[in-house]
Amino acid sequence: MSETSLFSLAASWLDQNILVSTALIVAGAAAVFSLAVALLIVLLRAANALVGSAGAASNRKVRRSAQEPGYTLLIGEFGGYSSSAARALIEDALGDYGPEFSFGAIFKMFRVRGPGGRPEGVVLARARRRLERSGADMLVWGARLSDDSDGLRIFGVSRGGALTPHQARPFTLLLPGRLRSFDEAGRRVAAYLLAKRLQPALGHPESFRDEKVAGLGDTLDQLLTALPPSAGPLCRETYRELETDFAAITLHLSETSDRAEWLDRLIERRRATLEALKQHPDTEAQIDARLDLGRALIKRAETNFDPVAVREASVHLNAAIDALRKHAVIRKAQRASDALARAQSLVETRRRFAVNFSA
Repeated sequence: MSETSLFSLAASWLDQNILVSTALIVAGAAAVFSLAVALLIVLLRAANALVGSAGAASNRKVRRSAQEPGYTLLIGEFGGYSSSAARALIEDALGDYGPEFSFGAIFKMFRVRGPGGRPEGVVLARARRRLERSGADMLVWGARLSDDSDGLRIFGVSRGGALTPHQARPFTLLLPGRLRSFDEAGRRVAAYLLAKRLQPALGHPESFRDEKVAGLGDTLDQLLTALPPSAGPLCRETYRELETDFAAITLHLSETSDRAEWLDRLIERRRATLEALKQHPDTEAQIDARLDLGRALIKRAETNFDPVAVREASVHLNAAIDALRKHAVIRKAQRASDALARAQSLVETRRRFAVNFSA
């Protein structure tokens, strides 16, 4: 048999038995797919290494910045739709109004990869490690879930109050999700709430000089007037936090200066809050509102005595005291006080016995 005939016979056999085999085609496809998957894994590992090196470089940059005066903030990604716009809005709000609520302190912001999810469990641990590596004061991220009054959720951990990274407090802020309606007042609210997490003493006006506290009180008064609860731009929790801080400032300054207009507005707002709480009961909010309202009514009565206002104040203060007596912490404090009184009684009894015995 000639070489040409032998070659033709071999080609014919291969064509009939090997090249048309379905099993061989499947095996070849599987081999190609496996090769593609292996190549993808290699590329993903390379990309992850690249991102990791970029993150390390960012940590070094942030740590250098943290050694300079001012606050260093890390801004992570925001989830949900229009997430980029939400992230930019928070950055702009902090850049424009953050120093106003921190008495001129510098805000230095860096974009980073966020830990994702609510600040609890593994996510909280991851966020605290990021603060430790970077030396930053606060890490913020979030999610835009809807257009509702609480549709924009801002998560974060803060070292405010001279905390270590491992002690950094987690927080969640509720802001309106309709970004187009975020005017100047809305941006200032966002900046104030975040500045307060950086500097918790903002909720304690006695920590600052009266002139500084008075300026903050003016700002909060303007925000509460511009964003009334009836209009619904802010959710109840956020509005009440602003109202509570304004009440603390008003009552503090009223001890040393005349704040009749602020007291009148505080009384009006606290009455409206108590009325609203009838539809949405909240024990803690009711206690705060009754205490503030009672104290404001009595403070105003010191200037212009009004027996009706004094009786109203007494009703609110008594109701607040009764509610506080049911509080677990108050009950514990009462038990501790009772035990301490018994201990002192035992000491006095023993002392009298020793004196009488020696006599």
